[in-house]
Amino acid sequence: MGTLSELLELRMIRLFLPLALSMAATPLVAEPFVLLIHEAPDQIALRDAAGPEGQAYWAAYADWGQHATAAGILKGGAAMVPVPVATLGTPEPGALVLGGFFQIDAPDAATARDWAAKLPAAASGAVEVRAIIQM
Repeated sequence: MGTLSELLELRMIRLFLPLALSMAATPLVAEPFVLLIHEAPDQIALRDAAGPEGQAYWAAYADWGQHATAAGILKGGAAMVPVPVATLGTPEPGALVLGGFFQIDAPDAATARDWAAKLPAAASGAVEVRAIIQM
């Protein structure tokens, strides 16, 4: 028979081991994020371009969408009309344009950032990653 300390330790292991194992088997809860896509006007113009440039523009986003769908993270998104319905304030001339967004579920901000870095706009414009407040 062991010491009282050893017996208590063994009892704690027996009590908490099943709980620890069940927590380890529980999948991570995903958090919602929005990836805001900002592009230069010349990149936005590729949406309407006929020929290989326009096809390459849309194919790059379609490829990203297929990978995100296969990974089970893509929840939605949309390309946006580049001309705002209304503008309050004075936008900077030649500034990047909010061109669209994707909503994803990711286990953490680092993973969301990794997915944002794979978007075509990350190389030619900017992608802003924002956590979504669930209500």
